[in-house]
Amino acid sequence: MNCRSPFQDYRAPAFYMITMTAFERRPLFARCANNRSTLNEEGWLTYNLWHAMPQSYPELATSTLVIMPDHLHGIVRVKERMAQSVGVPLRAFKSKVTSALRKKFGNPDLHVWEPDYHDLCVWRRGALKAYTQYLRDNPRRRCLKKANPDLFSRINNLRHAKLPKNERWTGYGNLFLLDRPEIDVLQVSRRIADSELDALRRRVRKRVDEGAVLVSPFISPGEKAVARAALDAGGAVILIKPDGFGPHFKPHGRYFDLCVEGRLLILACRPPVEFSAKLTRRQCLDMNNWAAAIAKQALMAPAVSGTRREKAAV
Repeated sequence: MNCRSPFQDYRAPAFYMITMTAFERRPLFARCANNRSTLNEEGWLTYNLWHAMPQSYPELATSTLVIMPDHLHGIVRVKERMAQSVGVPLRAFKSKVTSALRKKFGNPDLHVWEPDYHDLCVWRRGALKAYTQYLRDNPRRRCLKKANPDLFSRINNLRHAKLPKNERWTGYGNLFLLDRPEIDVLQVSRRIADSELDALRRRVRKRVDEGAVLVSPFISPGEKAVARAALDAGGAVILIKPDGFGPHFKPHGRYFDLCVEGRLLILACRPPVEFSAKLTRRQCLDMNNWAAAIAKQALMAPAVSGTRREKAAV
């Protein structure tokens, strides 16, 4: 698994958000309950070794660390240029945890970690604050997912009469939004006048009160503004995604809370991409066409079917 960015100098000063996963997602380090992650002995050992990294690598500073039952998220800072990649102390940390736990359990063959780790370079101060809040909110999200598993499942090979049949669909979220009797497609020009946008917001709020669901890729600023108005009014949305779902896809920010509330369905019919790229005109047209086709069939209400995959990991 290649988790490194080919354009990043991993010796240069920067903040990194790191994710490491326990072998086979075993709940090795903690337990989650009441919106909290409570560390066991193995979790505290891992915690202490994480924060001991600067003792061997003084160019490095550890920051926020959230240890979940089967993985951890942490933020490290490279304070000054390192002689080696930041991956060196991170791999050393994993090795020390493994050695300590093998000794603790008397098992020299114990597997503690999945191979490698995932990193994300955080440049902007505002982004660093957002990621820190995201990490600290992990236990709450874990508990909510456990309480609402059907709203955090991905279904491959999704079939539904409202979906264009010449595509292979995947869905994530509340699949029963497709069964709502009224689904309105939303397409808003980037050149829309402010007065027209305000009028559209009012119409959409009225449609939300009538039980309608919005479907759109929500690309243009106007589409995003109208979607916010619909959601603020208690509505639900079907989001058309330009590419597919990666193996560890999970909704962030407001999308997560919308999943908990059953007010979001994300649909995709293209393979996932490793790095985000600028949308092409062809992609935008395709997504608008798919949204229009779903809305056109909105008076039909068949059951959802498909192949259910594992529930998404926190």
